[in-house]
Amino acid sequence: MNQLRCRDLHPGDLMLKFNAGGATNRIIALGQRMAAQLNPQVVHAGVMFDKTYIVEASGGGIHASDMRVQNKAFGYVVYRPRNGAIANGAGTCAKMMFDIQARHGKLKYSVPGAVKSLFPGGATAPHSPDAMDVLLDRILEGRTQRFFCSQFVVYVYQFVAEQNGIRADTVFRARDAKVSPSALASLLQQNGHFDEAGYMMPNER
Repeated sequence: MNQLRCRDLHPGDLMLKFNAGGATNRIIALGQRMAAQLNPQVVHAGVMFDKTYIVEASGGGIHASDMRVQNKAFGYVVYRPRNGAIANGAGTCAKMMFDIQARHGKLKYSVPGAVKSLFPGGATAPHSPDAMDVLLDRILEGRTQRFFCSQFVVYVYQFVAEQNGIRADTVFRARDAKVSPSALASLLQQNGHFDEAGYMMPNER
C-alpha cells in the first residue's frame, strides 16, 4: 500500500481508523475481539468530504474533524470508491449530514447500536431504498436520529448508491447497516466497489 498524505485524499474516501490506544479505542477493540470479529484493531470509520476534513459519528453526534489537527495522531487505512459518482456523492452526503447536525443538533451518537453491532442479528436498520428515503426525510425534517460511526458510513454509501441506480446491498453485502468498524473492514477487503488506496501514518499529514 502507498503511504498517503492529506494532499492525496479525495472527497468520498472511506477512512478506517486503527486503535490509537485511548480508553474508548481499547474498549471497542476488546469488544470486537471478544465477539471473535476479524480486524479488531479497526475501531472507527468516517467519510472524507474534501482533502482535509473527515465527517464521522462519535460521542457528540455527526461532526467534522480536521485530519491535520484533531485527527493528526491517528492512523488510517483508506478505501476509495471505484465509481466517481458514488465517491463525490458520498462526500456531499456526509457534508450534508454535518450541516444538518450543525443546524438542529439531532444526529446523536448511538451507544446501544454500537454495542449491538457486535452480535449478529442483534440490531436492525433501514436497508431498502424506501426505508433509506424515509430515514433521510426524518433527518431533513430535523428529527432525532442516532448513528454510530460505521453505521453512518454504511448508510452514506448505500444511500448514494441507490441514488445512482446501484443496489445498496451490492455495495455492502449486509442488509443491516449497523455493522461494527471491524465488520466494515472485513466487508471492504473483497469489495468490488472499493479499492484500497493506501494508509495514513499517525502524525504524518
